[in-house]
Amino acid sequence: MQEYCILKIMFNGKTLNRMKKIPLLLGLLWLPFALQADINQVQKLIGDQNYAQALDSVERLLDTQPKHQQALFLKAFSLQQLGRDDDAIASYKQLSINNPSLPEPYNNLAVLYAKQGKQAAARTALLSAINTNSSYATAYKNLSDIYGSMAANAYNKALAIKDKKQDPQLALTTINKLEKKPVITTVASIPLVKKVPVTQAKPVSKPNDESELIIDTIQGWSNAWSAQDSDAYLSYYSTGFKPARGQSKKQWEKERRIRLKKPDFIRVSVQSPIVKMLSSKSALLSFKQDYQSDRFNDAVQKTLLLEKVDGSWQILKEFSS
Repeated sequence: MQEYCILKIMFNGKTLNRMKKIPLLLGLLWLPFALQADINQVQKLIGDQNYAQALDSVERLLDTQPKHQQALFLKAFSLQQLGRDDDAIASYKQLSINNPSLPEPYNNLAVLYAKQGKQAAARTALLSAINTNSSYATAYKNLSDIYGSMAANAYNKALAIKDKKQDPQLALTTINKLEKKPVITTVASIPLVKKVPVTQAKPVSKPNDESELIIDTIQGWSNAWSAQDSDAYLSYYSTGFKPARGQSKKQWEKERRIRLKKPDFIRVSVQSPIVKMLSSKSALLSFKQDYQSDRFNDAVQKTLLLEKVDGSWQILKEFSS
């Protein structure tokens, strides 16, 4: 039995329907392309801040593809932008249940919880985002903001402030796509001397100035890297350090030793460091890293998660963009 589908073709500016004998499967192959076109249209509407129209379009799309994760995410985001917070929370929760490996729904849940003053729930959601993707920079930044706000609230309660002030607005970042590049501020390069001799020594802690100690530690780390002293360089990493890409720490250390030895010279500079204390023994450090060698030049925005061990700050996680 022959199977048919109706093709719409353009002729002299008019749309015509024509019956053509083709296998039904060929007609079905068009569906993924049409679906992606619909997704792109919704994203464009969101980019133009036409959230109501975007919601209407994505809901019609979900009528035919009810489990499409990108469409579900765009629906939740549109609801969020329209101020329908409870509906958006329900959508993000369902999306995180159906796709537990995606960090973005957890991140945007945290934004909504923070807006409602539910800081503990926001923290839990952000930790879930980091557990799904240990290199998700947005969640780390948001988590540091949440910890800062929670610390401020605890301080105010401890002092029993009678004239209670309104909680500060959190500058949490929302996203409307599953990928977003952070903005990198251009800073002039600071050259380092080739083959600087490095003597490994633990920095001495200064009272009430952990930020300065952390920055001094990372300057020592970059100097050891520039000197291509692999032992000194690796000593700045915690025993609990978890490399990216699923590598073991032993494999990662072997790879780093090789990469430090190959170039004829290496120059690494740390610029515009910003420290955010998460607790007395954990902190985030963000900075611009310039790398130069005879083989490769690069500039990235890097963030390090550090922990304090026996009075010294060590790198627990690192990610760059």
